[in-house]
Amino acid sequence: MANEILFGINTAEEILKAGRRRVYRLSISRNEKNQRVQDLAGLARSKGIIVDFCDPRNLEKMAAGGNHQGVIIETEPLGKIDIDEAVGLEKDLKRTVWAGLDGITDPMNLGAIIRSAACLGVSTIVLPERRSAGVTPLVQKTASGAVERVNIVEVVNLNQTIIKLKEKGFWIYGLDMGGHALPKVQFTLPAFIVIGSEGEGLHAKTREHCDEIVSIPQRGGVESLNAGNAAAIVFYELSKKL
Repeated sequence: MANEILFGINTAEEILKAGRRRVYRLSISRNEKNQRVQDLAGLARSKGIIVDFCDPRNLEKMAAGGNHQGVIIETEPLGKIDIDEAVGLEKDLKRTVWAGLDGITDPMNLGAIIRSAACLGVSTIVLPERRSAGVTPLVQKTASGAVERVNIVEVVNLNQTIIKLKEKGFWIYGLDMGGHALPKVQFTLPAFIVIGSEGEGLHAKTREHCDEIVSIPQRGGVESLNAGNAAAIVFYELSKKL
C-alpha cells in the first residue's frame, strides 16, 4: 500500500506525538521560520526521522494545492481495525461513546466531525465504505491531526454494524429531525450516535434501527445545521455522561 503524503503543522505534530504509525520523512519549506515548525523538525530528528528542507515549490506539488503551511509528512497509511478490535480497546464500555456517519460525503464535514469527536470524548467513528467521504489527506488536514486520537472503523454495512453493536450492549441514537429535543435526552452508555447528511438526514432503514431519535432545537429560521456543527453539539451533550 502506498505511503500517505499529509500536510499541515497540526497534522504533522499530532502524528509525531501519537506515534501510532511509521513516519518516513518530514519535509519543511526552507523559507519557513515558524518556531513550531522548527520544533517539529527537532521532534522528528529525536525519533530518527529524516527531515528535508525543500524548495517551497516542491511542497506545493506534493500537497497538490492543499494548505500545507510549509510542512509535509510522509507516513504509512492509517491502520485499520474492525468493530471487535475497537470494542476490545475500550477500558470501560459504561463510559464509551461512539459515532456512526450515515451519508457524510463532504470531506470538510468529516474532518470537522473527527476533530469534535477527539475533543469531546468520542473514541471511535464508524464509516460505511459506500456513501461516505474517505479519510483523505484533506480530511486529515481539516481534522488538524485528530485522526490520531480516535479509532476509525470502515464497515461494509452500517445497519448490520448497528445490530452487532446492540448485541454488545450499545444504545443507538439517531440525530435527525422530529426526535426528542436536546438537552433533555437521558443518554444511556455505551452510546452509538448516528449522524446523517445535511440534505437527506438518516436513511430510513438506519432510522428504524435506532433506539431513540434525538434532535437539536433550532430558532431563527435556518433550515438545518451544518453536519459538523450538529455533531459537535450532540457530542457535547454526550460528553456530560462520561
